[in-house]
Amino acid sequence: MRLLIIACLAVLVAVSLYLAADFSRLAEWAANAQRGFQNQMATAIRGLRTGEPGAYAALLSATLAYGFVHALGPGHGKYLVGGVGLGTSVTTRRLIGLAISSSLAQAIWAILLVYGGFYVIEVSAHQVQAAAEEALAPASYVAIACIGLTLVWRGVRSLQNASKSGHETVSSNCGCHSHAPTIDEAAQVKSLRDATALVLSIAIRPCTGAIFLLVIAWQMDLRLPGATAVLAMGLGTAMLTSLVAMSSIAARGAVFASTNVYRLNFAFPAIQICTGTLIALTSFSLLGLLT
Repeated sequence: MRLLIIACLAVLVAVSLYLAADFSRLAEWAANAQRGFQNQMATAIRGLRTGEPGAYAALLSATLAYGFVHALGPGHGKYLVGGVGLGTSVTTRRLIGLAISSSLAQAIWAILLVYGGFYVIEVSAHQVQAAAEEALAPASYVAIACIGLTLVWRGVRSLQNASKSGHETVSSNCGCHSHAPTIDEAAQVKSLRDATALVLSIAIRPCTGAIFLLVIAWQMDLRLPGATAVLAMGLGTAMLTSLVAMSSIAARGAVFASTNVYRLNFAFPAIQICTGTLIALTSFSLLGLLT
């Protein structure tokens, strides 16, 4: 009965947070800022074409800023990175590494998609954009939702184990070992499979700004500068997701610091269920299933 109550409360908290969240103003500001940076990128790459001094530096600066601001909008996995930071015991260094890896992988995938599409199969710019928005974006959201549901499943299983351990502790009252999981013993993003799934779920959807820039760079025969600028854009995205990673781990640390060893048995799985539910709800919303 206790397991059911804790699990239901965790889901209820997640649903309440999802319904209470209103990022419309932030999204509107980010969209306006993106348009400004897109104009700067287009101006810079035209200046690079004509040999204008400082155009390359201006291009890299604009794409770096665009990547950071664009990551404030939907997608880019910041909520997935934050959820993993809260719902697992992954270290700060590892999670930041995953955030950077996923952002750069997303940039590299955009380069391969656009340049490969133009060079190998001679697709149009419209077809590349359509593939990114109509096929790859939903695939990314589904993959991220699956990771969220996996967190929920792990949380439920941890609650079951915690309940068994708690009963054993009460009945035997032994002091020879700890029945509660330490932070290092809890579920982590340690395996190559988990890390790969997280990176690919984010990277599979290329950034629309990256596609925009790469198409212009291809048409102006500035392919290397275009690719370099897109990598800079990925670093800008990585800066934002790394901040989310550090914030989520700091929040998790605050929860653990205020929770005793016995309660950690139940607190950590509850956080996993809550964050996993939030990740899944957000992904379903992006897929248009909750509208």
